[in-house]
Amino acid sequence: MRKIAVILAVLLAGVPSLFAQSPFDYAGRWNISIQGGAAITVSDNVFGYTDNGMFKDLIKLQGAAAIGYDFTGAFGVRLAGGYAQHAGSSNILETGTKDVWPFTYQSIYGFADALLHVNGLAENYGPFAPSFYVGIGAAKTFGFTNPNHPFQNPHDPNFVPGFRAGFIAEVDFQSGLGLFADLGLEAYSDWHNGIRPSDNDQSYYKGYAGFPFDLVGKLSFGIIYHFK
Repeated sequence: MRKIAVILAVLLAGVPSLFAQSPFDYAGRWNISIQGGAAITVSDNVFGYTDNGMFKDLIKLQGAAAIGYDFTGAFGVRLAGGYAQHAGSSNILETGTKDVWPFTYQSIYGFADALLHVNGLAENYGPFAPSFYVGIGAAKTFGFTNPNHPFQNPHDPNFVPGFRAGFIAEVDFQSGLGLFADLGLEAYSDWHNGIRPSDNDQSYYKGYAGFPFDLVGKLSFGIIYHFK
């Protein structure tokens, strides 16, 4: 009987471990992260770069920091703020020449994101943790250089609303530390690049697609820590 009692005690002691939270389930935990990488701005007159073999000049630097919280294993939120550099162009077709009218500018921005964690949806937690996110926010653009265009020069500064979506591929360690890549696309109202074509511009000048947003694609690499 004593041996049976000991065996039962050992088995019962192990039962709670069967229901213990996975070290990769971050439900109810805060996190902080920093990230940085490249940004490509696609806005009015971007063909000034692509048509002249200057695509690489559209690639600039950006970085951000964020604080987040996971309500469940599948759903979380984060508040992120950052800084980015950008490239723009005045309309090369408006002058009747093939001259390029490039300029650069900067932005500071903030977003509130909602995150959907794939592992939490499947209830299959592991060190590789893919997630999708959508967010709303705003940016201030400033520091525009002067392209000296005869008709169209950017307005400085500008405050613009925006929204974004993206994908995160994260690799975590049991310590709570993780590394990730973040691929996202941000869309801002048309003043982001300091240029907003008027109805007359749309009607009388070539080169305007009429797209109502300035787009910023970002590829970041970062580090995250999930608090215990």
